[in-house]
Amino acid sequence: MKPEHEYLRSYLEKYAPIPAPEWEKLTGLLKSLHVDKNEYLIRQGDRPQRLAIIVSGIFRVFCITESGDDKTLAFRTKGMALAAYTPFLENRRTWFSIQAIEAGELIYILLDDFKRLSLGHPCWEKATKEYFIGLYIEKEEREKSFLTEDAKTRYLRFKMKNPELEKQIHNFYVASYLGISPVSLSRIRGELKKSAN
Repeated sequence: MKPEHEYLRSYLEKYAPIPAPEWEKLTGLLKSLHVDKNEYLIRQGDRPQRLAIIVSGIFRVFCITESGDDKTLAFRTKGMALAAYTPFLENRRTWFSIQAIEAGELIYILLDDFKRLSLGHPCWEKATKEYFIGLYIEKEEREKSFLTEDAKTRYLRFKMKNPELEKQIHNFYVASYLGISPVSLSRIRGELKKSAN
């Protein structure tokens, strides 16, 4: 078995046990993709086509608002999934983009193929359900953070959850994720540095 396939299986089985025949069906549909830094996996307004798992690299999920503001929704790293699955299910264009902020390797399946595969065995329905529960929890925690915490607390929480990631991402993206300007982020970092001395 290819190392990236072993990696994918361990990822999927966090959500549901995958019987050997189903695993064989999946591996027959998998493809690999290299994504360069700053390259898009999907652009806002595109029709979603792929469900991918990150083997390496860092990706940013973001949207551009009607007023032109850049809003980072999430960062995705090794072992995480990348897809515009809800727009796919609803047969509409995606409202966000997914871009590599560090070059990466993906393994993916076409969403049409995954949909057909999902109809064949309940393991896929269970895995998909558990994945969406995780996304819902993440979304709820983020909303709670924006409603109940100030920018400094949000930054400290982000730094605690992502100690290495925070060092690898451009300040603009971190600020965009936190909902503040890069200037405000620099000020918060300066205040924290002073209080630590």
